[in-house]
Amino acid sequence: MGETNAGSGAGEQARGGWKQDPDAVRGNILQAAREVFAERGLSGTRVDEIAARTRTSKRMIYYYFTDKETLYRAVLEDAYLRMREGEDALDLGSLHPVAALRELAEFTFEHHRHAEDFVRLVMIENVHGGRHMSSPEILSGQNSSVIRLLEDIYQRGVEAGLFRRGLTALELHWHISAVSIFNVSNRATFSRIFGDDLFTERGQHMLRRHVGDMILGLVMKPGLSADADLPRAKEEARMINPDIFRFLEVWDAKWATLGPDATPADRRLHFEGVARDMRLPTPPEVETDEEHWIDSDGGPVRVRIFRHASGGTQPALIYMHGGGWMQGSPETHWDITARIAAWNRQTVISVDYALAPEHPFPEGYLQVLAVARWAQATAGSLGIDPAKIAIGGDSAGGNLAAAVALACRDEGVPLCAQLLIYPACDFDRSRPSYAENAEGPLLKVAGMAKTNALYCPDVEQLNTDPRIAPLAAESHAGLPPAFVAVAQNDPLRDSGVAYAEALKAAGVEVTEDSGEGLIHGYLRGMEYCADCETKLRAMAAWLKGIYG
Repeated sequence: MGETNAGSGAGEQARGGWKQDPDAVRGNILQAAREVFAERGLSGTRVDEIAARTRTSKRMIYYYFTDKETLYRAVLEDAYLRMREGEDALDLGSLHPVAALRELAEFTFEHHRHAEDFVRLVMIENVHGGRHMSSPEILSGQNSSVIRLLEDIYQRGVEAGLFRRGLTALELHWHISAVSIFNVSNRATFSRIFGDDLFTERGQHMLRRHVGDMILGLVMKPGLSADADLPRAKEEARMINPDIFRFLEVWDAKWATLGPDATPADRRLHFEGVARDMRLPTPPEVETDEEHWIDSDGGPVRVRIFRHASGGTQPALIYMHGGGWMQGSPETHWDITARIAAWNRQTVISVDYALAPEHPFPEGYLQVLAVARWAQATAGSLGIDPAKIAIGGDSAGGNLAAAVALACRDEGVPLCAQLLIYPACDFDRSRPSYAENAEGPLLKVAGMAKTNALYCPDVEQLNTDPRIAPLAAESHAGLPPAFVAVAQNDPLRDSGVAYAEALKAAGVEVTEDSGEGLIHGYLRGMEYCADCETKLRAMAAWLKGIYG
C-alpha cells in the first residue's frame, strides 16, 4: 500500500511552538529517521513510524523532505557529515604524522563501534548499490575531507623519512574502514562462532590499538618502528621510564570507559572496579580479613588490617591511600599494603577515611588522627609494638600522614617514622614541577584547583592551615624520621622536595628518593615496571631499618 502525505490537524496544532525552530525540527526528524532506517532498511521503513518517534508530524516530514527516498538521502548525508566533523575536530595537522595517523585510525574504529546505526546505514546502502549516494551533496565536500586529511598526514610522514612511498590516501582509508566496519557489521556472527571476548570493553580497547598498529605497520619504512621513531614530546624530554607506558596503556583504557559527566561518586565506584581488575596476587603469608571500626570526631572510620601470618608482636604502619581526597580505599591500595606487610613481617593498618565532597576537611583528617590514637591505646590487643608504629601514605594519603604526624607530635602520641610517597605538602602551583608536568601522565594540573576546593573550599585555609598544608607548620622540629619519595615527572614533585628540605632544616632525619623516570602514582604500575616494585621494596627496607 502506498503512503500519503496526509497528517493530523490536531497534531499540527499541538506542535505549533515546536515548528518555530525549523533547524530543530529538521534535526529531530533526521535523528528519528536515522534510527528507523538503520533498523528497518529503506524498503522496510514507513514514514508513519518515523513520525511516531519525532516531536512533529508526518505532514511536516514531507514538507521538509518531499518523500521517503529524499529523507533517506538526507539521513546518509547527515551521518557522513557528523563523522567528518568528528575527524576535523581532532586537529590532526598539529600532530606528528605517526601520532596523527594512529589517532585517525583509532578514532574511526571508536566512532563506528559507538555508532552502530552509521554502519548499518552503510550496509543498507551497499545493498542498494550505492545509488542513493550519487547526489552531489553526498559525494562532494565533507566526504572527500577524510582523503585530504590522510593525504596531508601521509605526505608529512613521507617528507619526514618515516613513511614509505607509493601508497595513496585512498588505500589507507580503505584499510581503516574495512576493519572498523567489520568490527560492527560481523559482530553477531563472529560472536556466535568464536565467543564475544573481543567485544568486551577490554577486547575493544585492545582491537582499537591494533588498528593503529596495523596501519602504521603498513606505512612505516622498513626497519623503522612507529614506537621508536615517534617523539613523545614532553614525555621523551622528561625521560619517563618506557615501562611506565605499558602500565598507562592498560590504565587509560580502563578509565576510558567512564563517561565525561561522571560525578565524584561515579569515579569512586569506577576506581574500585579498576583497582580490583588490576590487583596483583596477595602474598599468601599475609592475613587480610580483620577489620575494625573506630569512633572519631569525624565520624566512625573503618580500618582493614594486613598482618603477617607469623604472629607475635609486630611493628605497624598506619597507611592512608591516595585518590585526591575523593576516591580510593584500603581495597584500591591493597597491592602496596599487602606487600609491605609481607616483606617486613609486620602489620599495616589501612584507613578507609571519609572522602570529599560529601565529607570535606576536617572529617578525614580527624578520622586518621583518631586511628593513630587508637593504635597506640590498643597496641596490645592488636599484637603490635607501641614503640614501633609508623605512619604513611601516598599522594593525598601522604598529605594526611604528614599532617597527622604533626598533630601526634603536639599531642605526644609517639610515632617512630613517616613514609610520604609523592605527597601533596602544600598547594603552591607556581613551583617548576607544575609547569614541567602540567599534562601528567596520570595527574594533570588543570583539575587540581577544583579537586582541592572539594576537599577545602576556603583558599586561605587551604594554604595556611598545617592540618591541610603540612609545609605551612610553624615548626617541623621533633617529627619522626621521614622517607620522602617523589617522582621526577610529577606535578607534586617540588612540593614533596620542599617538605623534605623543611624537615631537614628542622633537624629531622630524612631519606629522599627522587623517583627518576617515574610518574605520580607509579606504585600502581608494579606489574608492568620493575622499577616501581624496586622503589616499594626500598621503602619497606627503610621502615624495617627504623623498626630495628
